[in-house]
Amino acid sequence: MNLIRSITTVGSYTIGSRLFGFVREVLTASFLGAGATADALTIAIRVPSMFRRLFAEGAFNASFVPSFAGLLATKGKEEARTFAEHILTLWAGVLFLLMLGIELFLPFLIALAVPGFQSTPGRLYYVIEFSRITFPFVFFISLTALYSGILNSMGKFAVVASSPMIGNMVIIAVVLSLYDKFTSPGYAFAWGIMACGISQWLWVWIPSLKGGMGLRFRWPRFDANVKNFFKILAPAAFGSGVVQINLLVGTFIASWLPTGAISYLNYADRLNQLPLSVIGVAVSTALLPILSRQVRTEDWNKAQSTQSQAIEFSMFLTLPAALALIFLAEPFVMMVFERGAFTEKDTLATALTLQAFAVGLPAYVLIKVFSSSFFARQDTLTPVYTACAGIVVDIGLSLILMGTFHQIGIAFATAAAAWVNAVLLGYLLWRQGHLIFGAHLKKFASRMILSCGGTIILLKALQSLFHPLLSEGEFIRGLSVAGLVGFGLLGFLILSHLMGALRFNELKHMFSSRT
Repeated sequence: MNLIRSITTVGSYTIGSRLFGFVREVLTASFLGAGATADALTIAIRVPSMFRRLFAEGAFNASFVPSFAGLLATKGKEEARTFAEHILTLWAGVLFLLMLGIELFLPFLIALAVPGFQSTPGRLYYVIEFSRITFPFVFFISLTALYSGILNSMGKFAVVASSPMIGNMVIIAVVLSLYDKFTSPGYAFAWGIMACGISQWLWVWIPSLKGGMGLRFRWPRFDANVKNFFKILAPAAFGSGVVQINLLVGTFIASWLPTGAISYLNYADRLNQLPLSVIGVAVSTALLPILSRQVRTEDWNKAQSTQSQAIEFSMFLTLPAALALIFLAEPFVMMVFERGAFTEKDTLATALTLQAFAVGLPAYVLIKVFSSSFFARQDTLTPVYTACAGIVVDIGLSLILMGTFHQIGIAFATAAAAWVNAVLLGYLLWRQGHLIFGAHLKKFASRMILSCGGTIILLKALQSLFHPLLSEGEFIRGLSVAGLVGFGLLGFLILSHLMGALRFNELKHMFSSRT
């Protein structure tokens, strides 16, 4: 299975998902701006999203995919399906009890999570109202993760990668249909999130059923495979739980900032998430099942080659994206969000926040790659230690910087913590002999630095050239931003080719090779 083509498949659908996600955020900015209701909706979405990262994208994915992919490669389809059915029964029961408990104690939990909202009762009321609607999303998106892991392990990346795009399309449809049917448009967004979870689950469940993986509930049997799953899950859950605690602490801190700060963080994060999702999530999604099979069959040379290729390709995509977000932050925010209730003041605040986030973008992607290497070896404990170190840095810097820099300081603290996490993961992987800095990787790194240096000079020159056009109408502004991105990307590709970081013929070979 060609890693680069698998990454491209996942990434291309993720681009579609993020584009529809931008439409959703544009609607949010237009209908709600950056006020109290927008802050409440942000928290109401963040609460189930944190549980999603724990129960869908975090611990569960890290534990289930290596186990299922390994069984599929060594024991066959029937053994893998039996294992998945045991996990389905246990997981659905846990999720249902969790959902019931959260709904019962939601007002108390929200008051603990965002105590700063007590001073603005309108925000507190809406965040509770919206969260009651959005939280069942966790149940359906977690089942989506299970079936997605099955399909990814079977090499069916396209169906899984397209499900978030379908979910965003459903949200947009629900919002446009219901935004004027409630006392606040925020209710329409909350119901859209709920419908998104159901649609994504159906999107992956039906192909699994057709592919002979239509799982049924059965009385769980704690055989060796299930026990191994929970053995791996325990440290992974702890690690993901630590990360989610960090997010809760970040939300707790941000709740004391002036109204609008949480919205600025959210809008900036949405822009920062585009390259992170397209590159980081695509790389880790494609890398984990491939690397798991290579490790399980003890093909160490191929595993090392796969990992190195993932590092090079992800950095080739991530570094120019980070430079674009840092140097073109204001034009991006202006083009995407500045309309309706979203003002010029909101644009400046969001752009500065985005620049702080973007500093850590390469680190976020490296964490995805390095963590996949540990997960493929069924080591879910090491990433816990590095995540804890990053969290200490994040909380400490947030408390130090928030007084002076408000949400910008929190964003920068998140970026700094990501670099601490990435460096520690890479170092430990190297100490264990699983990360080898060969001649090709060293050459690539040095030449990428030169290419990025030239790209910075080019972007500064392009900014001076296009800046007068950004104050024109919306259409001219959009063309100007497209020109900045297009010429900047073309310049980076030419510089990379001239410097030898990644020549055009190598890039073509990556996409065409089947081995």
